[in-house]
This record gives sequence, C-alpha cells and structure tokens, in this order.
Amino acid sequence: MRFLFPLFILFFAMSPLQAQQAQYIDAVIAIVEDDVITDQQLSREIDRLQEDFARQGRRLPESDSLKRQVLELMITKSIIFQEADNRGIKITDTQLNRAMQNLARQNGLNLAGFREALLAKGMDYRQFRENIRRELAITRIQNSYASSNVEVSEQEVTDFLQRNDTPQSVEYHLAHILVALPDGASSEQVTRARERIESIANEVRAGGDFARIASDQSDGPNALQGGDLGWRKPAEIPSLFAEIVPSLAVGEVSAPLRSASGFHLVTVTAKRNADQVLTQQFHARHILIRTDELTTDDMAQRKLEAIRQRVIDGEDFTELAKRHSDDKGSGGLGGDLGWFDAGTMVAEFNAMLKQVKVDEISEIFQTQFGWHFLQLLGERTVDETEESRRQKIRAQLQEQKKQEVLDLWRQRLRDQAFVKIFDA
Repeated sequence: MRFLFPLFILFFAMSPLQAQQAQYIDAVIAIVEDDVITDQQLSREIDRLQEDFARQGRRLPESDSLKRQVLELMITKSIIFQEADNRGIKITDTQLNRAMQNLARQNGLNLAGFREALLAKGMDYRQFRENIRRELAITRIQNSYASSNVEVSEQEVTDFLQRNDTPQSVEYHLAHILVALPDGASSEQVTRARERIESIANEVRAGGDFARIASDQSDGPNALQGGDLGWRKPAEIPSLFAEIVPSLAVGEVSAPLRSASGFHLVTVTAKRNADQVLTQQFHARHILIRTDELTTDDMAQRKLEAIRQRVIDGEDFTELAKRHSDDKGSGGLGGDLGWFDAGTMVAEFNAMLKQVKVDEISEIFQTQFGWHFLQLLGERTVDETEESRRQKIRAQLQEQKKQEVLDLWRQRLRDQAFVKIFDA
C-alpha cells in the first residue's frame, strides 16, 4: 500500500537501514540559531526524497545540487519553526491528534492502523508525531503572518478588472527560476546574480530542459519540483510576471526580471481554457416541526400534515410558517430560505427539491432536523455575477500577495538568522 503523506513528511521518515546507521557518531553540518542539523538528518531527508521521486518517475538534480537544496530547505524550516516557538505558537495534543487522524483517513486507515503501518515501514512513530507538530506550527505562523500583512482593497479589484483584458477562463501552467539576492545586496552581488541569470536564460534558450535546469540551479522554494508554479488564473499570477505571461507562447522564456528577492525567469509550459461554471440555484420556503422529548415522530408528522393541508386549502404559507415553523432562521421570514446553490442543503432536502415543480407543495419528509414540507418558488442557472466575479478576483489577488509576502518574509528571516554551515 502506498501512503499519501504531504511532502514535508517525507523529510522525517527513517527506513530500517537508516535506523541501523544511527548507531554511528553523527556529525553536525549546520548550526541554525539554537538548532543543529546533522549529517544523518540530511541523509535521511535526501534518501526519502529520492525514494518518493523514484516512485513518481521524476528526476532529481545531481548529488551536490540536491544536497545544497535540501539543506537549504531544512535550514529555512528550522528558522521558521524557531520563530513560531519564540512567538509562543504551540500545537496542542488535541490539534496534533486531529491532524494524525486526518492523515490516517487519507490513507484509508484508522489511527491505530496508521501507526502500525508507519512502524512496519521502520519509522519512529513518536518522532513522526513531533514532526507533524512542527509542520503545523510552521503552517500556522505563515498563515498568521500572511493574514496580517496581506490586504486587497476594492480599488485593487476594480483596477485589475479594468486593465486585464485576458479572459478569466484562460489558465497558464507556469515554471520559474530564481537567482536569489540577500537583503541590502552589494553592487557586486547584484552583478554576479545578473550574470548568473543571463547564463541560465541562454542555456534554456539553447534547448536546455527548463525543469532540469531549475532543479539544478534555481534558488526558489519549488526548485526540486522543476520550478513548477502550477496552473494559475490571470489574477493568481505573481505580480512580477502578470503583464508578461499572457504574451508568452508555450515554451517561451521571459527575459530576466528583477524583484526584491532576486532575478527571475518564467516560462509558460501549457495553456488551457477553464470550463465555464454554471450554478443551479433554487428559491424555496419550508415549514419545520422538530422532534424532542415531548414531540414524537408520529406527533410531528400529524401536526405537519395538518399544516400542509391548510396551505393546500388556501391559507397563507407565510403566516403559517411564522406561527408554527421550528426553524428559527427562516420562520420569522415566513419560511423563506432565499436563493441557494443546488447541493447546499442536506441530502433529503436536495432530493425533494428535484421532485417538485415550481409553486408545487411537496410531501412531508424527514431530515436530521425534523419533519418538513417545502414549496419551490423558483429555480435558475446562474453564470458569474459581477459580485461573484469580484469575490473570485479578490481571493486570487490575496493568494498572489500571500505568496509574495511569504517569500520575502522567509528570505528576510534567512538573511537575519545565524547560520553556520560546515563542510561535509
């Protein structure tokens, strides 16, 4: 059975052979503030990464480049985790247990079975749990930082819609290479970085494989994935590339681009038209009778049947709902639920909506909330309204800004941290 672990978990697994090797004296290869990274920790992460890439039929960079990139990832994670610890971010045992249960469920196992499966693969279960705790803390501080430093104004949404003539149905699969610069880089460092990015650009344009070159030479956090940025809608494209990407042909590489974090190359590996999303919506009202210690199912059904008959006989639905419905949310509105997307109600309610015609009164039916009958007032198929489009653009711009803010924050933490790397 192949287990579905997030990529970070691969960094901390230990095979039986690696466990045997742990008896040897371990060498410290990096000091990161108050933490250390040992040679065996690095070797374990590299081994697990190679194993995972081999299963997927993907190629890793050469040994020296791989070691450099994996070590840098470990250093960055250590710095962020220590920052989280310094800010008092703690993951409770309850939160950790919930995360472990989710991982077990993703693998089709209960928690006990998941533990046995990990042990059978030679993993240290206690250490595995602590590494999950560590990753949760890293995720929390990054989300916290991004939420407090990312804001998208209504004017930014309007400006994007006005200046962007590219249909939103177009999506781009992007890849990118970064040559990083430290904060306050000297003119000499900038010159060397510019020469390096131009050399990389020439290698790509001469027919070099972009993914291989990114894996070997990029300083970006996604270098080991061949610089892959995934599929992006126009509003999700990093702002540095936003005006350039729509003009690039598939396979074409941009000119070097400068940002605060360094020099970049971006390429479009594929384009596609996203499927149009048409949303079916219903407008309905209902009357609910709940069951409790004093109201049995039989009593609720009889009461509701009597109310339903009064509606059929011509009494006002709104007034009857206000007087009798146990739905506190809609009762005061005469049972009106407004317009809602198909599938948003519980299964029994959704099923009844599909059985009745507009203006028709349904039979009574039961859900987890009690006994109901409903009247379908209308149905429609909605393309994107202006407001829903703005909401989507706002969310995409927030995600774009989040990535940019986090990249700069991680780079700043790295530049400010005490890091001592020893020769292997």
